[in-house]
Amino acid sequence: MIILRYLSNYYKNTKFYSIFLTKPLQKNNWQEENYSYSHLQKGENYHEKFEKYPGRNLIWNIEKKIILDFVDKKEIDKQLDFAAGTGRIAQLLEKQVKKQYLLDSSSKMLSYAKKILKDSVIINNDFTKIDDHQKFDLITAFRFFPNAEPKLREKAMKFISKSLSKNGLLILNNHRNFWSLPYFFKRLTFRSDGFGMTHKEVEILVRSNGLKIYKYKSTGLITEKEKSRFILWWLVSIIENFFFKINSNHKLGYNVLYLIGK
Repeated sequence: MIILRYLSNYYKNTKFYSIFLTKPLQKNNWQEENYSYSHLQKGENYHEKFEKYPGRNLIWNIEKKIILDFVDKKEIDKQLDFAAGTGRIAQLLEKQVKKQYLLDSSSKMLSYAKKILKDSVIINNDFTKIDDHQKFDLITAFRFFPNAEPKLREKAMKFISKSLSKNGLLILNNHRNFWSLPYFFKRLTFRSDGFGMTHKEVEILVRSNGLKIYKYKSTGLITEKEKSRFILWWLVSIIENFFFKINSNHKLGYNVLYLIGK
């Protein structure tokens, strides 16, 4: 019965056109969407997924290593966690910086961040409504750009560029890397929804705002799934960590982390 249900769902979700895609699809409803408001009702349940979902937890544990490597031996006075959500990234870097600011439009998300962060400044606002640009030594932006509509991506990068200090750093991720091995395999097997973000799109976005990519690392070579009863997660974990230790300076994983500056 489980197998029949799986086959039925597989057929229903099959996208035969996906194998021919050479770039991400543009959503028909981009004009009506505003990603800034898509997480307004999410909070603690969102934060818990990084512990409960084996795939998301695996990638998050590797992400932490990359982030800490990017900021290693760097003196950071002020950090802005852009689209901070529940404060996951800020909590990781709490001891690495002198002063933290969290910016997000979701009060529900930020209410959870207040529980886990003691001394951070919480800014519950839409960044497009902020005219006063403070300067930050480090800005982090996670799980935002690939999900945001193109116009919002441009506005966000412009805001971030204006908010970076002269020698400031930006760390962002693309967790929907279009040309990653898992996403490419999904297209070959007609499973892709056609969306994502390419490295070229990241490059253009960065360069057009007077910034440059210093380096990148990626993880998520095996699967982009966050949970599945059919996956041996302990084995996936061993393989992912093995390849991460050998070399992560590539764009083959579905989650690419970028270190960017002026």
